[in-house]
Amino acid sequence: MLGPLATEESRPGKAIVQAQSAGPPGDGLSVENSQTPSGETIPFKQAFLVSIAAGLGYGFDSYAVNIFGMLSPVMMKELDISVTAIGVIGSLFLVGYTIGTIFFGYLADRVGRQKSLKFSIALYGTTTVLGGMVSNLYAITGLRFLTGVGGAGELAVGAPYTAEMWPPKYRALGTGGIMFSLYSLGYIVAAIAALAIVPVYGWRWAFIFAAVPAALVYWLRSSVEDSPRFREAQVEMERLVAEQGIARPKENIWKIPGAKKRIVIGWLLYTANACGYWGITFFLTTFMIQKFNVTLSESIFYAMLFYMAQFFLSFVGTGLSDLIGRRPAGILGALIMIVCTIMATTAETLDVFLIYGAVMIGMLGWLWGVGDTYLSEFFRTSLRGTGFGIMVGGGRAVSILAPLLVGWGIHEFGPTAPFLATAALWVLTIIGYYIGPETAGKELEEVQL
Repeated sequence: MLGPLATEESRPGKAIVQAQSAGPPGDGLSVENSQTPSGETIPFKQAFLVSIAAGLGYGFDSYAVNIFGMLSPVMMKELDISVTAIGVIGSLFLVGYTIGTIFFGYLADRVGRQKSLKFSIALYGTTTVLGGMVSNLYAITGLRFLTGVGGAGELAVGAPYTAEMWPPKYRALGTGGIMFSLYSLGYIVAAIAALAIVPVYGWRWAFIFAAVPAALVYWLRSSVEDSPRFREAQVEMERLVAEQGIARPKENIWKIPGAKKRIVIGWLLYTANACGYWGITFFLTTFMIQKFNVTLSESIFYAMLFYMAQFFLSFVGTGLSDLIGRRPAGILGALIMIVCTIMATTAETLDVFLIYGAVMIGMLGWLWGVGDTYLSEFFRTSLRGTGFGIMVGGGRAVSILAPLLVGWGIHEFGPTAPFLATAALWVLTIIGYYIGPETAGKELEEVQL
């Protein structure tokens, strides 16, 4: 047994939008298509297109996020910036990421998933491109902050949006699997751009190149429909307002029975996810350069291979969570992550590091993919974005210090100690899944609050 199952469920009268389950068990409807509370069937093709539209934006977010850390050794040299200053910029970026996570989650519940995602990519696409056109340290820092605000919307909106579209049997594969695998692909594209563009045209053009995928993703998002669940929630809200003659009622997520426990679970999972991710990946190339004396090009190439492993492990972890449940898959992923982090960061040779490092980076895809889906299932449609933003934003708030502390730790103690310390973070993941509810294989309306 993995521990007590939470018993909070949606109850009549507790939600503005009260949904029914997809149908009687065994009717086969929810296997290939999800069904909204009113009985509308969401075609699998539309669910898949939404995953691609959201996932490609998340992949571009990965490009915009990681190109900075990847090229930081070059930027430090050209702009005369210290590793500590790079860590400070990374932390301020995460301040923007935290603010954007909460803001875009709330915005998605007010104006819709599709419109919020289009605004998100317009903002961080523009600031990423501008980041390649400035040299002033304060301008770079300010643009990275705004890139964080905009980029945060990709996960805060994309995961709940996708979860609302996919059938229960494959929801984790469609939400966390596709989205995070494309996030991994974004890193791979960033690495290719760094290796192909930077030696010929300089680091600035690796940022300016971002204009191309940003425009393409913005166009793609104009061709997909908004979440039918969100539309139904809005229609129901308008009906209540018209019938009762009152202003739009405000829901307080903190007053929903069981909500505080679920929010704490979200904070546990995403404190580990966010601190672990930023603590490891932001200085990944720096770690390899300092510990194993590889060149920048070699470190970027090895990191690209690690993200190829992450691409596949995103599907392994989320597929397993659809098969055996979110909780056992999440706990298993955390245990593997702890072991591989210890083995990778204490490796004495590059060959040993490359083996365990690939699994360590790959497991981030497993853990984020399962976590993205899990938290998207916690709250009702009218508060799904808000709840997701609060949970993930809480974890990201803690992670603000991760680049700063790791940068300081590398400067004071060398690369091994700060990276090794991240292994302890995944204990929080184990605790979170242990006390959480099981949500796999059920329509959202069966497990949401």
